[in-house]
Amino acid sequence: GSGVVHLTGGTGAFFGAYILGPRINWHPEDPAFHPHNVPLVVLGTFILWFGWYGFNCGSTLGLHDAGTGALAAQVAMNTTVSA
Repeated sequence: GSGVVHLTGGTGAFFGAYILGPRINWHPEDPAFHPHNVPLVVLGTFILWFGWYGFNCGSTLGLHDAGTGALAAQVAMNTTVSA
């Protein structure tokens, strides 16, 4: 599962970067160069974190009894603590 997913994503990203090529007028030594946009970094972090809950807790494959509900709660807690 995850090896195929990450290999596919990495291969797609590699060839996408290869096709697009380097940035035009990109000079990192320029003092006016600011590579980070803090609001977008925070937004991306929250989107990724939210997605982890759907993926990790959803991996319990249902909440049809108390046992799987407790497992999903434990998975959600582990996701929160490890993020």
